[in-house]
Amino acid sequence: MEDRLVWKERQKVIFIVCFAYILPVIIIFLEWVPFSCRFSILILAAIVILAIARLYRLSSLELGFTHNNLKKSFKVIAPSTLAFALLMVVYYFIQGTRIDNSTYKLAFYLFFVCVSSPIQEFLYRGFLFSIFSRAKFNIWLKILLSASLYSFVHLIYRDVFTLVSTFIIGILWGLHYVKFQNLYSIIFSHALLGTVAILVGLI
Repeated sequence: MEDRLVWKERQKVIFIVCFAYILPVIIIFLEWVPFSCRFSILILAAIVILAIARLYRLSSLELGFTHNNLKKSFKVIAPSTLAFALLMVVYYFIQGTRIDNSTYKLAFYLFFVCVSSPIQEFLYRGFLFSIFSRAKFNIWLKILLSASLYSFVHLIYRDVFTLVSTFIIGILWGLHYVKFQNLYSIIFSHALLGTVAILVGLI
């Protein structure tokens, strides 16, 4: 009986991942919609996942929106985040930009910090880890799947470096989330590293 319930949960997970995480990326990558519409498509997918989270009746605690372990998780993630940010700045001064992001205005960065980073962490850490837990996935499978899906969404930029770097950082954020179960510290890390990476033209 328990095995049957676990299998049903895993079927749900497979459907959600295929429909809400993989399909939107494929639609954009194959240019079935204009690349300029990418944010609209991804936000629509986020709304669908938010609705699914409500159907699952996932609590804020299950999704990592909690003050539990907040100070400890910030203390652990802050030094590595600042170190990565410094490395990117050093790379910029040595190698220059990889990608010209000079057209991005202040509004884009505000959107990235205040909207995009929190949404991405809800999608790729909070929500995924919650449904993976209900499907009884082991810890490493949760981390690898969430990092792979986080990397996969960046396929739309058609850049191998971006795919590899987002997979690696996805693993690190996944490990951090497993240890502290707190999304706020990862949102901070994501917002800071993403902003610096875009500013210096790394991604």
